[in-house]
Amino acid sequence: MAPVRILHTADLHNRLSPAAARQLSALKRERDGTILLDAGDAIAAGNLTFRIGGEPILRRMAEVGYDAMAMGNRESHPSRRFLERKLRDASFPVLAANVQPKRQPLPAVVRDHVILKGCEGRTVAVIGLAPQITPPDSAWARVTDYVFEDPVATAEKLAARLREQANLVVCLSHCGEEVDRRLAAIGAIELVLGGHTHSNFVIQQQGEALIVHPGHHGSHVASTELLGRDEASSALIPLETGL
Repeated sequence: MAPVRILHTADLHNRLSPAAARQLSALKRERDGTILLDAGDAIAAGNLTFRIGGEPILRRMAEVGYDAMAMGNRESHPSRRFLERKLRDASFPVLAANVQPKRQPLPAVVRDHVILKGCEGRTVAVIGLAPQITPPDSAWARVTDYVFEDPVATAEKLAARLREQANLVVCLSHCGEEVDRRLAAIGAIELVLGGHTHSNFVIQQQGEALIVHPGHHGSHVASTELLGRDEASSALIPLETGL
């Protein structure tokens, strides 16, 4: 049985060069069933701002063939009106399982997970997690349209349910290294693909899921081969920075 191949980037901050975009497209096309993901903070706008003309990086990611991305702090907003404006150029799911509606429903593009088909028809459940910007018990929760639940508790519950629906369960996290280490200890999760802390590393503790961070600003893409929790490996591939 061939492993499922998953490519992932993180923290692009609108800096994916045309050459890197072509490289990612080629990497995805070279093997049937390759999945392409991003771990959040792809856009240029800050947490409480938005670009009037939209986000060109989201349009470029769609052209490349991204299957889904996690909601980073830059993709989030406490107001539904502005969250919709931030994400209007995303034609693929933006995953944030721990973001819950309080006063307004989430935009349709925001989902808690997606189930994708990898090679040989195997299914991969991808859970997206955002950093806990506004906890439910915080003062800001009184005025925001959304609250952010604990990402580890959210992942633990959802992963247990998705084990019955998919062959593999992957966490796509914009929560940073410390949270990702806790996610890797959850038994129902085979792989943690992270971002937020702008790190690049591949680590795995005995009995835990592999954790992969691919750097930032389009410097690398992580290429991970996954058969199961104890059969996973990843390499960081430098991306082109030119035209």
